[in-house]
Amino acid sequence: MLKHVSFLTHDLNAALAFYERLGGVTEKNLTTGEGFRRGVIRLGEGKLQFFEVPGEQPRPHSHWAEHIAVHVKGLRDLLPRLREAGVTVTRDLHPSPGGRDMAFVTDPDGRQVELLEAD
Repeated sequence: MLKHVSFLTHDLNAALAFYERLGGVTEKNLTTGEGFRRGVIRLGEGKLQFFEVPGEQPRPHSHWAEHIAVHVKGLRDLLPRLREAGVTVTRDLHPSPGGRDMAFVTDPDGRQVELLEAD
């Protein structure tokens, strides 16, 4: 079973705030013994871990095929709020192959995030 996925970030606070808007809950926001800021956010049963490493610039690929997928409730209401908060929508609201609402946005580091309406 997958425990977590870990990414570099240029701004830990912005990354945690973004995923909290999607329904995530921050479990850790601390500085490691090596001096790196580390945050862990729970999204449903999974976790994302972010390390803010000085001098490291994350370079996620901008293509939609490389992405994080997140189930959210009330996507039709959430998407305008994300836009108002300055989040870039890269694929607007449309039906998924299974018929649910879906959209793609980018997180503060430019990673593609698929938002899929939860059951």
